[in-house]
Formats: sequence, structure tokens, C-alpha cells
Amino acid sequence: MRIGTIGTGAIVSSILTEAAKIEGLHCEAVYSRREETGRALADRFGVHKVYTVLDDLLADPAVDWVYIASPNSLHAEQARRALLAGKHVLCEKPFAPTRAQAEALAALAQKKGLFLLEGITTLFLPNFEWLRAQLPAIGPVRQVSCTFCQYSRKYDALLAGETPNVFHPAFAGGALMDINLYNLYLVYGLFGAPAQLTYHARRHPNGIDTGGILVLEYPDFLCQCTGAKDCQAENGVQIIGERGTLQVEGPASICGRIRLTTAAGEQSYDAQDGQPPWFHELCAIRDLVRAEDHAACRRRLQATVEVAGLLEQARRSAGIVFPGID
Repeated sequence: MRIGTIGTGAIVSSILTEAAKIEGLHCEAVYSRREETGRALADRFGVHKVYTVLDDLLADPAVDWVYIASPNSLHAEQARRALLAGKHVLCEKPFAPTRAQAEALAALAQKKGLFLLEGITTLFLPNFEWLRAQLPAIGPVRQVSCTFCQYSRKYDALLAGETPNVFHPAFAGGALMDINLYNLYLVYGLFGAPAQLTYHARRHPNGIDTGGILVLEYPDFLCQCTGAKDCQAENGVQIIGERGTLQVEGPASICGRIRLTTAAGEQSYDAQDGQPPWFHELCAIRDLVRAEDHAACRRRLQATVEVAGLLEQARRSAGIVFPGID
């Protein structure tokens, strides 16, 4: 996998740090609108090529994968352009702000015979697979609670009157799209789509959500997903069944140590060896590509399309509008 990156934010550094540990992954080029920003990232990771024109990156025959980590509102269009250029794509979350856009990208990737994946750490993690396998042990599920509240480094700028991209409606920002979607992905990965969902948002005057609670209604249980970028909490997941509980340490994006408690006793599990979640994500993608497992890619894409639809439904229920997108 010879990767060209789009974006120079902290997540790109995290991805490139982990990619350097994994055989078969190589960063070939960096794209940034500003030469100095792109060069600083490239020099840090020993990358020789820096592009300031996106079409030049997409025309590079040495790049076969494009990793997209630009502002949220640009993801779908840049992914479309990369696919049209014949590149496989790993796109950071959120994949697309509407279900229609996600469906169009999935159809294009299938038509072109290309891999297209969303960079959602949760569903690639070994601990998540164990969590799903243990659900029968706790009996019928009755309540689920997920909390992911992380005070944003950009929130003080918002309070000072600025509008950073992550809090900008035109850039598809906000807590639901940036943080609470991890909670939603974990719940969807375990239980599928809910019968109903409603998002109760805490809104900034510019219309964006700085935090909120997503309520998911399933036939036999209720789930609340709390996510915020304007406060901090002890994050975790708790799944309560008639015969026991499953508790996950840390936010859904990390899916840390899991504790299973039943009448038979208590058991802890953590198979992630202290590695960052991006390491496991990239290893899983590398293995999927090596196996040329397009069927697995399509299954993951279908989940991405469905979650994009749920996120769209959630924000519309809270009256959140993305100008120029909706």
C-alpha cells in the first residue's frame, strides 16, 4: 500500500506513526494546500514528495492509496475524485454528511473495482470482536450506555468568537459527527440499526452541536449515547443484560479493557497490547487488501452507508443543518 495523504492535522501524524511500524505500508506523498505545512509533515516522516495541487497527487502513478483527513465537508468530494483517478481510498470519519453521498461513493468504488474504507477504529479492534462474542453471556440486553466527552482544543477559540472547522456548520462539524459517531458505530456494530433514534443536542448560537445525547430505541432495550466537545468525562461503555454486564474502559474509539460480570464471576479481557487503535485499524486493512477481500470491504461499506444515514437522521431530528450540503 503506497499511500498519499490529504491533510496535515494530528490524526495524519498518528496514522503515519503507526503505518511506519507495519510491513507493507509506505507513505509515498503528502498533499497540503500550503507548501510549508506539507513539507513540515513530510520531513517529519521521511516523505520525499509534497504536492500543493490535489490533481497532481491523484495523477502520481506511485500512489495507489489515498488517505483523506481533510475537513469533514471535503471528505466525500475528495474521495470521489480519488476513486475516479483509480486510487483506493481510506477516508477518515465522518465518511459523508448524507446517506445519498455515501451510497454514491460505495457504488463508484464497486464499479471501479477499488477498495473504499472509512477510518473508524472501533470496528477494527480486537477488543470489539471479543465484546460482540460475549453478548450471549449476559442474557437479553436491557440497557446500553455509551459516554465519550472530550474537551476540544478548539472549544476555547469558539468561546472567543472564532469558528474553527470542527465547530463550523458549513464544514459538517460538531460533536455528533466528530465524537458521538464512535458511540453510534459501536452500538450499530453490536446490534444493527435501531427502530428509532432521536438526538437531543446542546447547540451553539451558530447552530452547531457542542454536545448532546443520542437515544436509540431497539425492540427490547434502550440505548443512550452521550458525546460532547465542550466538557470532559470518565468515558466508557456499559451493556446491561438480564444475567450480567459488560463494561468497556475508555471511549468507544479505543474500546479498552473489557470486564464481563455474571453470576459465575468476573473476567477481564484486553488483546490490544497497549497499541494505539490506529495500529490495529491499519493492520486489519493491510490484511484485507493482501487477501483481496472485496466482499469484506463491501460489508464494511454497507455499514458505513447505514451509519451515515443514521447520523443524518439524528442531526435532522435536532435541527442541525449543514449549509451548502443539505
